[in-house]
Amino acid sequence: MTIPREFHSIEQALKEVIKNLKDSIRKIGGKTESHFRKCSDENDKNHQILHSESINLDIECMRRGFGSPMLSAHQYQIDKALKSHNSFENIMTSLVTTGVRIGKLMEVTTEAINPNSADGKSISKIEKEKIYKAISEVEEKISNLKLTVGIK
Repeated sequence: MTIPREFHSIEQALKEVIKNLKDSIRKIGGKTESHFRKCSDENDKNHQILHSESINLDIECMRRGFGSPMLSAHQYQIDKALKSHNSFENIMTSLVTTGVRIGKLMEVTTEAINPNSADGKSISKIEKEKIYKAISEVEEKISNLKLTVGIK
């Protein structure tokens, strides 16, 4: 039976990671799929994912074009907590996260146009999808920044 998880929670992100990396989660995370499933249960306080495991799983997700679900969940939790603070903190958080997303876009695009990439100087369909996803994430952060500043 599937356990419903809180929207944008660490547990929901971990569930997605398990689904995406099922074939090699032990090699990447160093633990069994069963362990990570237990960590994805919000009610199981005895099993919590380690920060280093979360990072390693996100790195592999990024390599496979699945984005970074764990990082996104962390960012959501941080943004949610800071919404109750003053707008200066919200603006600074929005700027920082926008900068992070722009850096990701630059990294993905640089890799795609690298002559040593899979298709050389041509951009493959998979690379275009990664660039598109990175652009979408930048656009989302810019939209959030506009809302925070009160432009939209």
